[in-house]
Amino acid sequence: MALTVFSMIVTLVYSALGTAGDGFAMLHEVRMNTEKRGWIGKQLRMDIRYLTAASGGYGQASGQLEAPLRVQSDDRGDVSMDQLWLLVREAEEADLSRVHYYVDQSNGHLMRESRAALATAATEPLRWDFGVVHSWSVEVLSDQGVWQQSWGAMGTTFRWPRAVRVKMETGDHSKRSWLLSLLI
Repeated sequence: MALTVFSMIVTLVYSALGTAGDGFAMLHEVRMNTEKRGWIGKQLRMDIRYLTAASGGYGQASGQLEAPLRVQSDDRGDVSMDQLWLLVREAEEADLSRVHYYVDQSNGHLMRESRAALATAATEPLRWDFGVVHSWSVEVLSDQGVWQQSWGAMGTTFRWPRAVRVKMETGDHSKRSWLLSLLI
């Protein structure tokens, strides 16, 4: 009789703790995703704050200076897979860095790659994975006050935009946006 009662108690406790464990795992996943989304905004603000013009030979390709901020639009209906390139002076780096934000087509994750500006193309960049995104849209505010989806092509005279607007929709369809002013 004691074994029967003990086995019933163990079964009840195990089923209750198993459900609680699943709940804790789900809470941990939600917390990690929330922290990643918050980190995206912090990192974007930091990169825009340390945006710098290419000087002293940085970014030269066949005699043309690289634009310190470039945006390439890739709209697919209600989904955007835009790309953002920045030339920044990162706090922990002694040299300028090229930073590239994009959505990895193979897994749908938002990625940030950073590589020293003078590094060769064979140098592996430092990669950060910000998790799954459904849509990633980048626009810049021109000096005429018009939002544009493309900016800073190579070989053209570079003009500094007034602001950068980034919109993101995550895998669970929650939306975030950032309006980042440029103080150049």
